[in-house]
Amino acid sequence: MNSYNPAASQRVRIENLNQMSEKFTLSATKRTVGKTARREVRDAGNVLAVMYGHGVDPMALSVDASAALRVYRKAGMSALIDLEVEGKKHSVIIKAVSIHPVRHELAHLDFLAVNIKEATIVAVPIEFIGESPAVKLGGTFLAKYHTIEVRCLPTDIPKSFLLDISSLVNMNDHLCVADLNIDEKKFEIMGIAPEIIICSVAGHTEEKEEEEAPESAEVEVTGQKPEEEDEEGKSE
Repeated sequence: MNSYNPAASQRVRIENLNQMSEKFTLSATKRTVGKTARREVRDAGNVLAVMYGHGVDPMALSVDASAALRVYRKAGMSALIDLEVEGKKHSVIIKAVSIHPVRHELAHLDFLAVNIKEATIVAVPIEFIGESPAVKLGGTFLAKYHTIEVRCLPTDIPKSFLLDISSLVNMNDHLCVADLNIDEKKFEIMGIAPEIIICSVAGHTEEKEEEEAPESAEVEVTGQKPEEEDEEGKSE
């Protein structure tokens, strides 16, 4: 069982509170739908996108490819973005991303418009920090979860939740959802219990092989004892 470290726990809690996402801005233009229109968007160096959600009718958009990639790399799918469309700003988060299977570049973005005064559900990345003594000793670090879904106000969405793995001292030590020290007043954890394991360290337990007992030099005597022979080799 892992030992509780109040100092480490408090440090992670403070760091998590300071991990508020930077706000990003991005511009988009409305586009028409159809195969020809999609080809024109791509030929112009733009990315296809759609926006839907709070207070907006679903609309097809075109976003500059370079700007979209830059924002996506920094904002991920949890940070709040000011998306400007025809002079009007919308508070959105990236809800879905499609990557081109051959060129490995952005192919499509889904923007979800949110009400900054209403809680929304978002997947927040888990960032592992610190060094595990067990890993240094040869253990293998295993992360079962890399994100966790929470419900919170859009303005409270963190860049990530930090998890200090320096308490993983021994092989098979683990950290659970409760070890994230998430502020329950701001965040409601969705669909996962506090005792669920987030990460662990796996190691090989060396078992000493039992040595085989040496074969006995003694011969078990069975049956009737043979008669002794006299000096002439004849039996008495």
